[in-house]
Amino acid sequence: MNTMIAMSASEEKKTMNLAGKTRNEIWQDVIENIIDPTSGMDEAARKNYESKIEQKLKSGKKLTSEELDYLRIHNPELYRTAMRVELSRKALREQLKNCHSKEEVQQVVSLQMERLSAMKKEPDKQYMAAMIHHEVETFKKSSDYARLPVKREAGKKQAEEWEKDTDEQEEDFFGEISIYTRMQFQCNQITEITQAFI
Repeated sequence: MNTMIAMSASEEKKTMNLAGKTRNEIWQDVIENIIDPTSGMDEAARKNYESKIEQKLKSGKKLTSEELDYLRIHNPELYRTAMRVELSRKALREQLKNCHSKEEVQQVVSLQMERLSAMKKEPDKQYMAAMIHHEVETFKKSSDYARLPVKREAGKKQAEEWEKDTDEQEEDFFGEISIYTRMQFQCNQITEITQAFI
């Protein structure tokens, strides 16, 4: 099996087809055509599709796996932004789910707004703001939110729990940044490898 994978330069030349592509290039094209939801579309339709994805991202809505695949193949920079937004969306949903009162929900929202204002000139700020707005509005319309009491019950134990939750949220946020940085590095490596094949 390894003998089939490891080919010498002369064997690789023998496997070139009429269009001048190697087996690896042919397989790469086949895989991209399978994964790419716009394969078979003309350039205008492809641009329209990408525009719809960007509008969806700007409105704060969750992208489908098909849309993420498209961005990964055709717009790696926007893909990194979308993945960062999705990681933040998951963290925000978890924080909102763990709230025990509407007052805590408002504190989570305030914390998110503080983080957002700290982003100053980041290009992802617009997408993050839209996602936060969309997720908070969706949560406030849910039955989970309607069942929450307005205020938390007073007590030292609950105050300690809130402080612990806030510390965990901050750790999650900085962990997300670390994950985003690693993901960005991996995307750059994938781009370089893809460029080497092209």
